[in-house]
Amino acid sequence: MSEKNVWSNFNFTTEMTKSAFDYLVEQSNGLTSATKGVLTMEVEALDVIDDSTGSPHPAALYTLYIVSPPLGNYRKKIITVLDNAFDRHFPVDIYSNVEDRKILNVSEDDFLTTIEEILSRKTVKSAIEELYKLSYNVAKDNRADSPDETS
Repeated sequence: MSEKNVWSNFNFTTEMTKSAFDYLVEQSNGLTSATKGVLTMEVEALDVIDDSTGSPHPAALYTLYIVSPPLGNYRKKIITVLDNAFDRHFPVDIYSNVEDRKILNVSEDDFLTTIEEILSRKTVKSAIEELYKLSYNVAKDNRADSPDETS
């Protein structure tokens, strides 16, 4: 009997494909920099079962939170992404938690543009800016209340 290689039909390549999670995480430093650390961004990934089509299957859920360290790491849920593709990461469905609005079948090419559009909408932008103002003032008050280290 000849030896059989059960791995011969695999394509072991080192080329990585990006997921919506990867694209979101890449954006986190921008918020921290823009707010000088008053706000940060966190992306949470969960394995879920998507049964929206009537045929349950494994999927991934990515949730973007704006985090306020001055407010005890309070997290505001902004966007949720459903990655329900079996062998690739796109298209995805995006849910704007602030607006209670869905955008279906977003391609990889349109993903960051769609995220930017959601973040630019008046209600979403206002929610993030208000969290920044509150967080900034709490951070400023905490600095004012702390003893001067040079005394």
